[in-house]
Amino acid sequence: MNKNETNQWIANYRTDQPHFGLERMVKLLALRGNPHLKLKVIHIGGTNGKGSTIAFLKNMLGKLGLRVGVFSSPYLIHYTDQIAINEESIPEARLETLMVDYRSLLEGEHAHDLQGTTEFEIITAIAYDYFASEQVDVAIMEVGMGGLLDSTNVCQPILTGITTIGLDHVALLGDSLEAIAEQKAGIIKQGVPLVTGNIVPEALAVINQIAKAKEAPRLVYGEDYQVSHQGSVGTGEVFDYTSPLRQGRFQTGLLGLHQIENAGMAITLLDTYCQETGRELASNDLVVQALEETSWPGRFEVVSRSPLMILDGAHNPHAIKALVETLQERFADYHKEILFTCIKTKALEDMLDLLETLPDTELTLTHFEDGRATDEEVLKEEARSRNLNYQSWKEFLDQKMTENEEIRHQILVHKSMCSNQKLGKSMLFLKLCGR
Repeated sequence: MNKNETNQWIANYRTDQPHFGLERMVKLLALRGNPHLKLKVIHIGGTNGKGSTIAFLKNMLGKLGLRVGVFSSPYLIHYTDQIAINEESIPEARLETLMVDYRSLLEGEHAHDLQGTTEFEIITAIAYDYFASEQVDVAIMEVGMGGLLDSTNVCQPILTGITTIGLDHVALLGDSLEAIAEQKAGIIKQGVPLVTGNIVPEALAVINQIAKAKEAPRLVYGEDYQVSHQGSVGTGEVFDYTSPLRQGRFQTGLLGLHQIENAGMAITLLDTYCQETGRELASNDLVVQALEETSWPGRFEVVSRSPLMILDGAHNPHAIKALVETLQERFADYHKEILFTCIKTKALEDMLDLLETLPDTELTLTHFEDGRATDEEVLKEEARSRNLNYQSWKEFLDQKMTENEEIRHQILVHKSMCSNQKLGKSMLFLKLCGR
């Protein structure tokens, strides 16, 4: 199969709704020799903050000289972005070869047993397969949705992490923080250390109860480790970190007040990993360098500085709230122009309610061509009822172009991302005009 053929083949397994359950994953991976059981896995779940926490952690582990595999979703630009080793995405040729192997399983004599297999299950299995064959030192696996029945949850990790708990995918995971927390806590394993982020008390209580029942040692934000914001700089956030194992002042390479929580959790995961594997703790100098060098596309990503333009993938009320807080703290006296859209399973009205609290802000809704996208008429009606702007994203971005070729290039790059439907669950494009 060539690239187009493989893309068309796996697209046949795409579904609007996840087929929760681990039976198909267990059968599929067993046919491949159980590669997921041959890996040292750090398993990361949570509502928001997973990607940034993983980005910080992989950089620090890489600085230790380790081969670090990372599986994350959704991809932003290229399909191969989901599976990477030390920043190098899986080669397209290798991905195609693995897809051929999995196609033979799914269409061969075991087809009946594997009925209902989804695209996400296939790509998760391929990630485990690839990391095992490449003999990575550690694989960081990001939960796709929920935790308990997510296809990544077939692993036997050496360490788990839960970043945050917020209302998201309520139709599938539950309509309360407690119910969602129970699903997220499904990744906790017997006796395996668990690091938790800044989680609201009612959700944390559920997680702690499950961790206690499974005798999983807990390292809790605000108790076992602390972070304290010290100030914002042009490239990130300065914070103090304190735990029984480490203390120091650090700076993130990512913008946003919430990033100090993600960075603090990543440091705790790093130190716990070193303890669990008998490694010497990384120096503060190494941690400083790794955090400052961390980038994560689509997470409050500065795509132009003159004028200041930011791309962000906040896709639920919990994430939008964090975004609003950052904008109010860092850009209170800027005039803000926001282009926003989301997929149909997201809490559109709740997110807009939060965005409308921002002063000196022009909010524009838009639509993109994707089967998951919120219907254009729904967005237009929402704009009319709230007295907001509605505009084609192409027209909006064209209007923001200047004679500056660098700015023009950056905008065109992100237009391409939009047109290729790779922005994931939502899109926030912000233009901030001078103080």
